[in-house]
Amino acid sequence: MTGSKMNASATKILAISAVCALLGACGARFAAPTDPSSPLSGRVQELVDANRTYPRWADFPAAPTNVPGASVIAGRVAGLDQTGDTLDRSVAAIDWTLLEDPDVWSASVRARTEGARMSVGTARTAAEVEAFAQSLRDRAEPPPPIR
Repeated sequence: MTGSKMNASATKILAISAVCALLGACGARFAAPTDPSSPLSGRVQELVDANRTYPRWADFPAAPTNVPGASVIAGRVAGLDQTGDTLDRSVAAIDWTLLEDPDVWSASVRARTEGARMSVGTARTAAEVEAFAQSLRDRAEPPPPIR
């Protein structure tokens, strides 16, 4: 491969290096010196000096070693897709229409749940439930506007 056909020719590399050098020089101009007469100058310089080398590679956590490979992840995704398809077919097979009379159905549900024990807290009359709901509505009213 000749130099003219290469992606990174020497001219491009030289131009990029020059731009980086210029930007580095410009960055130094923006570093404002600390005023030595400032009461915080000592603390500021202390913090700058303490964190000058941070972060170091030793400060980063080690790379994980038990990461599953791409084929394992692909297998898990395929398994989830298959489970989802099975669930979709199961739901589609359910007959969602109520073929019997709603009154007969509700009577059968009442008969099945008639012997179930209710806690004292849930055994309330309709008037008690309505009074509780009204107390919640009263509490939910916004306060009067500030004048």
